[in-house]
Amino acid sequence: MSEAKWEPSFMRLSPSKINTYYKCPREFYYKYIAKIPEKKTIHLFRGTLVHAVLEDLFKKQFRNFTAWEKGDPTAWMEEQFQERWAKDIDSKFWLSELHSDEEMAAMKVETQDLLQNFVKSVNKKLTEMVKWKIYKSKYQAWNSVAPKYAEKWVKSNDYAVIGIVDAVCNDFDGGTTLLDYKTSKRYGPYLPEDYYRQLIIYAFLYTLEMGEMPNFVGVNYLRFDDTFFVKVNQGVLDEAKETIKFVHDCLKTRMEVEENYEQKPQNLCKWCSYHTSNGGTCDAEIPKWKPKFGSKKKFDKDTFKNATLDEDTIQTALDVTEEGEINTKWDD
Repeated sequence: MSEAKWEPSFMRLSPSKINTYYKCPREFYYKYIAKIPEKKTIHLFRGTLVHAVLEDLFKKQFRNFTAWEKGDPTAWMEEQFQERWAKDIDSKFWLSELHSDEEMAAMKVETQDLLQNFVKSVNKKLTEMVKWKIYKSKYQAWNSVAPKYAEKWVKSNDYAVIGIVDAVCNDFDGGTTLLDYKTSKRYGPYLPEDYYRQLIIYAFLYTLEMGEMPNFVGVNYLRFDDTFFVKVNQGVLDEAKETIKFVHDCLKTRMEVEENYEQKPQNLCKWCSYHTSNGGTCDAEIPKWKPKFGSKKKFDKDTFKNATLDEDTIQTALDVTEEGEINTKWDD
């Protein structure tokens, strides 16, 4: 089928919808086609609160360095946090049925720290960029620290997909980077597949809408003040386009028939609102837990001493300790 004849499905997609489809087509059906209400936990509301405050931080309250310098971003952040928590969290009394008092209190402190740490990280960057002579003044450094856009909507009618980029930043060379803020505890020196998929779709949509390709897209782990990036090129944009088209094509084939959307039994079913264990109708059998790695064979030192050593045997010995565990500590 040629590109000119391709048409999207009956649904407008988003990175979240696409990731849900990849995770479990049956969950996608329940959530976006049957539109069965799901439990809304404090994590959902907390994420919305954080994104809203960070949007207003640069978009409304501190739109330039003069406002930042003369204002008090720490005090403003605390005020915004307390007001929004009372309005968006404390007002929802039914959340106490889903979470204990200890969970609610811990989440409040955690969210407060997360937002204040963001302000501290901005001040730290401004100070160090001048100290390390990257810029002559904090005023000059501001344009590299503060985003050009906060919460920018990007969409394509041709591909029936829409997304919200949390921040669009420019570097001192004029390059563009798209950032997505994450509040979860999910962290590691890598990009999870669903995060990667979301980022490249943002890059694709931004390129279509703005007419320029961003240099990078990245996930900013707010909890850890750390960011992981994907270098954007034509291959990445093509991958995003094919991902969007793939889900649309699946929906055109499966339409609105529940049985056409297969279950994907996984450990995440334990937290799915649509699973029978949580009062839903999905009866997917949750896989039993298995060790990530099989049992390791005990290392026999006597056998090793009497063996004829080749390069593979020597390397195996170097990789294994006397307790039979893989050696992950290496000397320089």
